[in-house]
Amino acid sequence: MLRDPIELYEYPLDWHRGDAEVVEKVKSGLYILTEDGFLRRGITTGTTASAALAAAIYSKFGEVEEVEVLTPVGIKVKVRVEEAESGFARVRKFSGDHEFDVTNNLAFEARLIDAGIKFGEGVGEKKGRKAVSKFAMKQIMKNFEFYSRKFGYRGGVVIEVPDGRKVAKKTGNRRVGVKNGISILGTTGFVEPWCRKLVETKLKIAMQYRKIAITTGRRAWFYALKKYPDYQPFVFGVHIDEALKHPGDKIIVGFPGLLSIWAGGRDKIQEKAEKAGARVEVIEHDMGRWSGDMQGTNN
Repeated sequence: MLRDPIELYEYPLDWHRGDAEVVEKVKSGLYILTEDGFLRRGITTGTTASAALAAAIYSKFGEVEEVEVLTPVGIKVKVRVEEAESGFARVRKFSGDHEFDVTNNLAFEARLIDAGIKFGEGVGEKKGRKAVSKFAMKQIMKNFEFYSRKFGYRGGVVIEVPDGRKVAKKTGNRRVGVKNGISILGTTGFVEPWCRKLVETKLKIAMQYRKIAITTGRRAWFYALKKYPDYQPFVFGVHIDEALKHPGDKIIVGFPGLLSIWAGGRDKIQEKAEKAGARVEVIEHDMGRWSGDMQGTNN
């Protein structure tokens, strides 16, 4: 049995036959197995920021070309360092096979300071606070604590994204109240490689299950995983209609805004789901107990 470590679905045996190299790639979290190869996951802005601060601390005590970062799902991922010297480091975000992630290759810089974890230029703000999600902040703090202990470092770090303001204009951050830069996010630490092949692959995998939960995003996935243990949850994002091709018992789980866009109006969500032979649950309440993440439009 080979399961995806992020989304927890089981891959068809015919796709891997227990091949050790395939198993190792899948367990890294960076690869999604397909019927004829792999799709590459990327890393979130939270993972990239964590890598930059880790490299900055490392550089104070020696040369570094790569750092290992702990992700929120417990998987360690290796990230290449572009530049690191005397308490300064630069790391670039990698989006894998994601077709339209505007933050791909965006540079994150970290510089050591006297105390604290701070966010500077290029990191957006929402209601007067830096736009850093709870999951991403926990990830950053854990990696900061790990590398501080590893090297006996007692100072702080500031994280900046020099082109953050410019790239943020290409996102929908302003629509959710984030200004002057990008958000630092990441529920899992990995970015799904959204493309046509990913949707087709997930549907093929879903066909193994009699009951599935079709979710609009990671927070809804967490919700479905907890509330509907008899259903295998899948993140299909905006590709709900594709997922509805599944012939079995299915429930759609998501937030009212995204589901309204899919259905063509809030009052049409239930009707459209019923016509497709699916139940639907619109998540109305606060998601803190399920995921603790904040909304944002960059990864």
